[in-house]
Amino acid sequence: MTAAVPFPVAASLLLPVAGTAVLTVSAQVAAGEWRTYPVLAANHLLTLGWGTFVAMGALHQMFPALLGVSSKPGLGVLVQFGLTVPALAVLLYGFATSSPRWVAAGGLGVLLSVCTFLVLLLRVVPVRRRWPVAATGVCLSLAYLLITALWGSLVALNWNLRLWPALYGYAGVGLHVAFGLVGWFVQLVVSVSYYLLPRFTGVRSLSERRLIPLLVALNFAVGLFALAALQNQPGAARTATASLCLAAVLYVADLFRFLRGARQQSPDLTNWHWWAIAVQTVLAAAGAAAWALGVLPVDGRRVAASATVLFLCGWVTLAITGQLYKVTPLLMWYYRYARGLSAYEVPRLAAPYFPRWGAVAFWLIGSGSTLLGVSVLAETPALARIAGAAWAAGATVYGFGICASWIVGALLGPRGQAA
Repeated sequence: MTAAVPFPVAASLLLPVAGTAVLTVSAQVAAGEWRTYPVLAANHLLTLGWGTFVAMGALHQMFPALLGVSSKPGLGVLVQFGLTVPALAVLLYGFATSSPRWVAAGGLGVLLSVCTFLVLLLRVVPVRRRWPVAATGVCLSLAYLLITALWGSLVALNWNLRLWPALYGYAGVGLHVAFGLVGWFVQLVVSVSYYLLPRFTGVRSLSERRLIPLLVALNFAVGLFALAALQNQPGAARTATASLCLAAVLYVADLFRFLRGARQQSPDLTNWHWWAIAVQTVLAAAGAAAWALGVLPVDGRRVAASATVLFLCGWVTLAITGQLYKVTPLLMWYYRYARGLSAYEVPRLAAPYFPRWGAVAFWLIGSGSTLLGVSVLAETPALARIAGAAWAAGATVYGFGICASWIVGALLGPRGQAA
């Protein structure tokens, strides 16, 4: 195990809490109450406490490997974890108590944590042995993570100092969402998938350069979304949405090629998650294209809220939960001790780890997130409550299931003998 392990552990423990928060605010989100303190708390539990925690832990280990550098996370990573946890706690306390001062303090703490994370991570760039296209995508996403933290801190400070009235409206939130959701999360997942999928599926016939047009489309969309939020230009938002639809088509086509060529003889729960991601990408792209063309008569802000819910609760969460089965070092205890395998053999297993509870969590999270997106788009709070309950149940099953599997694996000695 490495110093990066506390990040995925903390994230998995927070996932059931995030599930409860999503259930609590699901009806509010469907009703259009998007900027209330409870909704903001649930949102940041998902984005920071769940998604960003896992991403930080994974990148501390994956990014050096991506660049061909042998580097083990050290004490600095634990220091960064020690900065991140209290910053998140203060931020959530501010939202829970409706206190802008605490929100601003937590936001500044998160910004400090992100800066520390980037310093630790980017130290390997000067000694890199290679620079794949995926590394460019990861670095672009890291830049957006910093911008997201900076902008969020500025918005929170403005709540207290009241220097920029425009940030009280959708300009502040809109930019934060564009930078954080598309620039950071979507770009990171897309980039990393072009690094992981060839290794998980055995399909190496697709050129990594196929990622380049996706990165262009994603960053073009972020720029236009920022313009639309700052100047309230619906045309820019529709063009940005069309650019995302193009990226979605290219991405799903490559996902299909990877998954169709996967050489596994037994069911692979990780690949189930990739198939679900492909389905949700198609659904989101279809709805977004209809809105961009003016066929879908729904307010743009509701479309954005629906897409945000679908991507955070579905697309991003499925990408994380699916990959934790193979790339999280703690889960490797199961293979290395209960089955006596080396860490390098795990991603190449012909019969991958497939816990029954994992399948239950998969269906609950997948169906719940899809219905949540639909309920927000259709403005149906009753359906949102049902979907939120399903998602919360899936998040709870997954969080406790994966942590229990780690603990059992860590307590077992080689091939099931007591350590």
